[in-house]
Amino acid sequence: MTTLRVIECRGTPRQIGQQWGEASRENLRASAEYLFQTMALGPLKAPREDVMRAALKLEANVRAFDPGALELIQGQAEGAGLPYEDAFALQCTLELAINYAQVGAMCTSLAVTGEATADGQALIGQTIDWNPDATVELLRIRHSDGREQLSLCLSGSPYYHLNSDGVGNCANLTLVAPKPCPSLVPLSVYVPKAMRQPSLSAALEVLVTAARGIGYYHLADAHGRVVGIESTYDDHVLLQPERGVLVHANHYQSERFREQDITRQFVPCTVKRKDRIAERVAAEHGRLTPESVMRLLGDHGTPEGRICMHDTPAAPGTMPMETKATVVMAPARRTMWVAVGPACREPFTEIRL
Repeated sequence: MTTLRVIECRGTPRQIGQQWGEASRENLRASAEYLFQTMALGPLKAPREDVMRAALKLEANVRAFDPGALELIQGQAEGAGLPYEDAFALQCTLELAINYAQVGAMCTSLAVTGEATADGQALIGQTIDWNPDATVELLRIRHSDGREQLSLCLSGSPYYHLNSDGVGNCANLTLVAPKPCPSLVPLSVYVPKAMRQPSLSAALEVLVTAARGIGYYHLADAHGRVVGIESTYDDHVLLQPERGVLVHANHYQSERFREQDITRQFVPCTVKRKDRIAERVAAEHGRLTPESVMRLLGDHGTPEGRICMHDTPAAPGTMPMETKATVVMAPARRTMWVAVGPACREPFTEIRL
């Protein structure tokens, strides 16, 4: 049984970063070192200096997009005793993994609302399939403007959020062929900014501006609204629920992007996982609750369509993956449930805003 570690942070971005860094010093240092080792041992054998330079090419974009993000990273470096460059590279983990052909992270997600749920309110949830050595921590943040935010972090990067206005997100890796993108901002910078917004529409506006082909997102709010957004480096499509349901894995579902999709080359199980979660959601349509979604996310399905991933050998050319965390959110309740590991064997911790 693994206990969820919750880190309390408050104040300005720099103060939040410092508190985070101090509380997670060893995990952040180990995560940064693992990042550089992974790139060095990957197919392109990228030395630390090259990885650092590649990450820092995004610094000017971050400064223009959200100067507070750089203050947070500076504070995180100070608190953890890390060089600033290491802390910045850590927030570019996914972009660096794509750049150096070290594809990892899978995830299977759902968003349900209205006629699909027992009370008509929105629920979102997902398995978070990640490197087995990754750390899992939850930040409980009170920003200077009074807004509160829960941010679930994998290896020092915040990807999954729920705020006190009742807006939450899930995230899945999606891939198109890499190409130069002058406006690229790290996912771990633009998603937290989107999820600090006071409404689903405001959060979506940030994502439409900044999402560039690596992440798919379910968004849900306290009013029962859900929406999905797929993106490439220069385009996006919004997905709307059918009968109150959206499900997603790692391949593109919109017709516009299917020909560009390369995810299945690296994550061939994505289609079967999406089909399996759709099947499980349909079987409980109209009766879905946080508890039933938790059980659903622990489903083993078939070897080709397992939602809950563990004890599975890595495909050739990919990093090893397993379900490092499972998360469910009820935005109307301002509540998140997190299992540190597979939902089939780890208990969920409830956290309320």
